Amino acid sequence: MKKIKRNAMFAFVLAAAILLFSCGEDPTPKDGDLDFSSHNTDYSILVRNGTGERLVAFKGELKAEALIGGIPAHANNHGLPKNLTLFDKTEDFPLIILTEKQYKDNKSNLISQRNTPFTRVYVFYNKSGDNTSVYEIADGLGGDNKLEIINASNSINVELRLNGVAGETIGYAPAGILNTTLRLQDGNYNIFPVFKRYNKTRDVVETVYPKGTGSNYAWFRSYSFGEGTDQASMNLKELLQATTFTSGAAWVVINNQTPGGIRFLEGSNVRKTASGLENIMNNVTRTFQIDMPKAGEGNKYADSIVVANWKFGPSGFDVPLQTSESNPATVSSLTIEQGKMYTITVTGDHNNETLKAWVSNITDIPVNELGGNW
Repeated sequence: MKKIKRNAMFAFVLAAAILLFSCGEDPTPKDGDLDFSSHNTDYSILVRNGTGERLVAFKGELKAEALIGGIPAHANNHGLPKNLTLFDKTEDFPLIILTEKQYKDNKSNLISQRNTPFTRVYVFYNKSGDNTSVYEIADGLGGDNKLEIINASNSINVELRLNGVAGETIGYAPAGILNTTLRLQDGNYNIFPVFKRYNKTRDVVETVYPKGTGSNYAWFRSYSFGEGTDQASMNLKELLQATTFTSGAAWVVINNQTPGGIRFLEGSNVRKTASGLENIMNNVTRTFQIDMPKAGEGNKYADSIVVANWKFGPSGFDVPLQTSESNPATVSSLTIEQGKMYTITVTGDHNNETLKAWVSNITDIPVNELGGNW
């Protein structure tokens, strides 16, 4: 009887152990050095994979120590692992994507895929703030057709989007890499180049797109693959160096001349910089981007936006925007125009009730902050 009881107890403990270790098992576990599981809480970046390919992501360059993790086919809001060595600071970088087959076939010579990755995606990682943006990998990728992207610039990073400047990303041609070849499925593609970069000085992610001559529409080129056409090229310098640029946004520069830290609020919403900062310290300027709403069919932004209830000051002691330095009348709403830079100066001290804020200057966003240099 004791033996039967011991055997029954052993079976119970064994069953409990199996249950314990199987409950947390991920349906897409590690495959050798590739982690295909989705990190839903402690992730680095979020990715949507619109393709049927299992993909492998690298941070910035193709080398073993830059490997981030795997992305299952058709994954949505997939959280990539956060290696603290790779993700140790706020920065932007190209996310380089290979197929699982590309990775395994070229594991000992990853650099051979430098000009022919599956795709690249522009990514901004915020070490101390929000990383909830979902970076998309378009479902048109992965075919037998070749689109060669030529980027001769050392300073202009170009994101390629489908069907509008706010459309799905099909690729990324970073500065410093002359040729990038994308493989596309048969079909029609309206490709809109969008310039992306993180301005460390201003702590703002700049989004700029070229503008068609004589219109407010974003510049684009159309391509079709199939029926005998299996390759094309897009020389960005040749196509874009004579165009003008627009930001699809305005900048608000806060100049804090108070003794302490202040915040920028829109109603009850606290505005944060690209790196997640909300307090602007004394004698410091911080830049905030105000995105224009889309107008029309997605390839045009509105020329202006009306904002309201802007307030400035330390927590609990903020004051509304006033008409001018000498006119204390409250500005309840303000029209912000695309491509303009609004400097708001904040002076005084909430401790003696002299705190005030007003628009002290309005200029165009500097040209050298838009087009870059070829």
